[in-house]
Amino acid sequence: MGLCALAAVMLAACADAPPPQKTRWDAYYARSEGPRAHVVVMPPEGTTLPMAKLIARYVVENLQKRDISAQIGDGTKPPGRYFVLSGVAEDNFADPRVRYQRVLRWLLSDSSGRVIASHAQGIDGTEDEWNYGAARLLEAIGINAAGPVAQMVLVETKATTPSDPLRSGLLVEGVAGVTPEDSQRLVDAVKHALRTSDVLVTGDVRQAAFRLNGNVQTMPAQDGMLNVRVTWTVSTLDHQEVGKAEQENQIRPEQIEKGWADLAPRVGAAAALGVEHVFGLHPGPAPGAPNRARGEPPAVVLPGEPGRGPPPPQ
Repeated sequence: MGLCALAAVMLAACADAPPPQKTRWDAYYARSEGPRAHVVVMPPEGTTLPMAKLIARYVVENLQKRDISAQIGDGTKPPGRYFVLSGVAEDNFADPRVRYQRVLRWLLSDSSGRVIASHAQGIDGTEDEWNYGAARLLEAIGINAAGPVAQMVLVETKATTPSDPLRSGLLVEGVAGVTPEDSQRLVDAVKHALRTSDVLVTGDVRQAAFRLNGNVQTMPAQDGMLNVRVTWTVSTLDHQEVGKAEQENQIRPEQIEKGWADLAPRVGAAAALGVEHVFGLHPGPAPGAPNRARGEPPAVVLPGEPGRGPPPPQ
């Protein structure tokens, strides 16, 4: 009888044990009446089934890295309320003005079918990389899709992103195409602007997961003006590109004759906004991008008088 009683106590203890947590947010969402941070990623249409499953797998893995539980959709419905991410891949060979030859259009909805948001993602890769499912291309798709989706999911569930002090920082390295002094001015301006955002800027490579580099190109324009393009590239520590933010505008040559000291703060503020969009941390479309939901590169819309506004992110 004593053994039976002991066994009964042990079974009762096992029954009361909470299920293992997949993310640090599971306990929070279990107590919430809203949907939990769980995403069912459906293999996108418009491509072969093996490629669609690979894309879904990489999106799932990158959502899990952001502490969002996720699984590949297989026709079964998970319990409770959750989110569904479906997509379609479209060819874009006809329009020579568009940089991307393929566009992935994602649609995020809840388990009842209510559409929450859409996200268009340009695929920057060669034909062979797409046809053979290159790891570099798939990882870029996973990162660029998971960032905005994770942000929208967390907004819908009224939660904030969990912080991880290690291996999550951004290392701002330098800017090519300008003098070393101006490179440092632009780097300092970007760091200052990013420190008011959710991006963790670090100078220690041991705490960094991403790096940011800039490149400045200038060329003569009409009426004696200079066309200035600043490209900011976010990449992993092993130089795998995550995304780009481009700024372009026309300025008077005398504005940079003595360096970038006057323009650096405005360039840095605009660059920080572009970097936030790369990471999916800034809600809504990029400034001047009414066509973002259609997957085309955002049009450059200069505020104020032409040639006098800071270069906006593209």
